[in-house]
Amino acid sequence: MGKQALFEKIQALASECHQFACSIDVGDERTEMFEVYGVLHNLTRRGYAEQVGRSMNPLLSLQDFDDGDDDDDWLDEDDD
Repeated sequence: MGKQALFEKIQALASECHQFACSIDVGDERTEMFEVYGVLHNLTRRGYAEQVGRSMNPLLSLQDFDDGDDDDDWLDEDDD
């Protein structure tokens, strides 16, 4: 099974969640089902998994850190 087939299954499940959410009375359960639908729908969006991974794991966001020598500039200033 390839990536496209998995994404199609996720989209089908998202559609089922949406249909179910539309069929039930307004309330917490309906809100939850729309939230589940939104997450499943977004999973198939390009770059979404990486975005979520970075937001949930602070160690991944450190990869964007630029550890150049510019951080030490404040040590070179004279306070005379």
